[in-house]
Amino acid sequence: MSEEILSGRVETVNFALLQASGEEVLTSPVYRLVVDVAGGSSVGRFQNGYYIRFNDSIYFVAKQTINVSRPDEAEKVFAFLAKTKQLFTISVKHSETLSGHQYVTGDVTDETEFYTIREFRVYHGLWRIIEGELYENLYSPSLARFTSEKLDWYVKLVPEHPLQFTQVTTISLSPVATQGHLQVFRIIKEDEHFAFPGYLYSVRKKFTFFNHEINETVDVIPLGSERRIISLSKEVQITSEDHDDNSTTRSISTLPPASTA
Repeated sequence: MSEEILSGRVETVNFALLQASGEEVLTSPVYRLVVDVAGGSSVGRFQNGYYIRFNDSIYFVAKQTINVSRPDEAEKVFAFLAKTKQLFTISVKHSETLSGHQYVTGDVTDETEFYTIREFRVYHGLWRIIEGELYENLYSPSLARFTSEKLDWYVKLVPEHPLQFTQVTTISLSPVATQGHLQVFRIIKEDEHFAFPGYLYSVRKKFTFFNHEINETVDVIPLGSERRIISLSKEVQITSEDHDDNSTTRSISTLPPASTA
């Protein structure tokens, strides 16, 4: 996209934070179960972090991730969730993998609903075959994981409430520079006193965004695979092996710009 096309273009974004109850913004992290058994993992990942919404898109900013690869690890995660009655969301990455199968029944809404655990069962040893034959889903919704037709575990869920967000500000994105498909925006805040919550950021001493690199210390909020919010407090150089020196951009910002590719 050329500088001429970008000139004068302004995009408006509504920024919303997850609310705990009523209109109260939730500032403590929430739990998320990422069911992804590709590569042989028993569950996938257990995370805590924060949900935010940009317009109609919902993103999860993970602050801590635990890989759950073995049945005993899955049992510990399920036991913790069942004992503490912690609310958690579910993200289902694959419905079928090379290593086995996972099943989702009932109205399990991917990343848009809070759940608690009603019941769980983890199977070990040779009895997995018999338990798998006897397994019947008498309660919905639930998640189940099979490997070679042997039941590994099942979790029966209780839907609690959908994710709810409170819009905290409307921001305008004004383009200031490009480098290939990379577009650098300056954020113009409707409320000049608004600042992105510090708990969303992570500090990176070197940041690689697709084929673009920033060799400076920056604060980053990851949003999906194609969008980042990067705080640039001074002029920085963004380099890319796929672009010549003439397309290397330098951007100056005293406000967090959002980079999109």
